[in-house]
Amino acid sequence: MAGMEQKIYYYLDQIKKIQQGEFVPPVTVEIDPSNACPADCSFCMFQDYIKSARVHLKWDLYLKLIYELKHLEIKSITFTGGGEPLANPKFNEMVQVAHDLGFEIGLVTNGILLEMLKKPEYFKFIRVSLDASDAEMYTKVKGVAAFDKVIENIQNILKKNPTVGISYVVGPDNNYNLDVAQQIADDLKVVYIQFKPCHIGNEIFTDYKLPEKYETTIITPRYKIRDLLPCAIAHLVGIVTADGGVYYCCHGRGKLNYRIGSIGHETFESLWRQRLEYKNIAIRQCPPCRYANYARAVKELLKEGDYFFEHRNFI
Repeated sequence: MAGMEQKIYYYLDQIKKIQQGEFVPPVTVEIDPSNACPADCSFCMFQDYIKSARVHLKWDLYLKLIYELKHLEIKSITFTGGGEPLANPKFNEMVQVAHDLGFEIGLVTNGILLEMLKKPEYFKFIRVSLDASDAEMYTKVKGVAAFDKVIENIQNILKKNPTVGISYVVGPDNNYNLDVAQQIADDLKVVYIQFKPCHIGNEIFTDYKLPEKYETTIITPRYKIRDLLPCAIAHLVGIVTADGGVYYCCHGRGKLNYRIGSIGHETFESLWRQRLEYKNIAIRQCPPCRYANYARAVKELLKEGDYFFEHRNFI
């Protein structure tokens, strides 16, 4: 599969406008329906945050947000976390509203509650965070004995939606038998398995060997910030957390200096406009992040400020 960061090439026009200080609505918005989670992953970036604020996104705030995003002509919604999206008792109603408004919808889930999903066919993609190759490893990494249940849930969801993929975050507790995880993905006939390293502190975990790459394998390296390239993706992805917070980027969930405001007090659009003047974020403070791969892709593409994209209508 081609590098995921190449998707940034579709949005060079928007990036150029952002660089010139123009208001550009996000292409997609990540919504956290809940900060509660039935798992306790050893590598979770948001452990402290979700443990300090186990809340569900309020229904009235969600409706206010989703109709505003429709007005702003946002194309897609990903339900993610934070916590586990399906932990919100109103999750299926949230999905129905988004579907009825014409959004493309994605879901990132740990799969433990996946049997509660009523309309899997509504989703453009479903990504399940498996992060293990057997039950013992799963319990060690995820803090709960649910490996067999998640595998069964994936099998059942695939009967209604063939776009399921598996995510595998590699860390010190699951950095072996990756070939077994690849085989599980092949046996399940999911669309892909995505391997990506966790980061510990501000370092990228590297003590593992990837399995032989197949057509269904996605390798997502994290690119440590070294040359201070401006982020090329954060301005295109909106982040709304379960408490109604709007954040500068996905890695900033729960961090006060990344929080722009709350949809409980302001509109999403007003907060998104404020981000153009947001000065609290310094690139050198960013953790190892796959979005830096997008910045590098843009740098490699652009030569002395010229966009080949400007001549896309000539071959």
